[in-house]
Amino acid sequence: MSDEIKTNTGRTVGTWNGESAQDLLRELTRIRQALATEKSSEKIVPREMPHRDQLPEDLKNFNAYPLWGCDKKGSCVVGAGANRIEPVEKVLSFSLVEHH
Repeated sequence: MSDEIKTNTGRTVGTWNGESAQDLLRELTRIRQALATEKSSEKIVPREMPHRDQLPEDLKNFNAYPLWGCDKKGSCVVGAGANRIEPVEKVLSFSLVEHH
């Protein structure tokens, strides 16, 4: 799987290796700032982030709020502004799927 973060137009604007939610949070902030500086109308799309395979199966179609990605330790970048990190257990609590 690729580490590339792409815009809605397909342009590669960053990378994330799936290791750390904190790294993804920083990279998304950097990308947003760069797109704003360019005055670009391009967007980054939560459902198109690299390493979606790391999401628990119950969260693959999660839509209570934007879910940008989960790292290998179970921390997830969430929110419309990709501005907070929550443990996967908390995100699962907002899912309508019953968890065992």
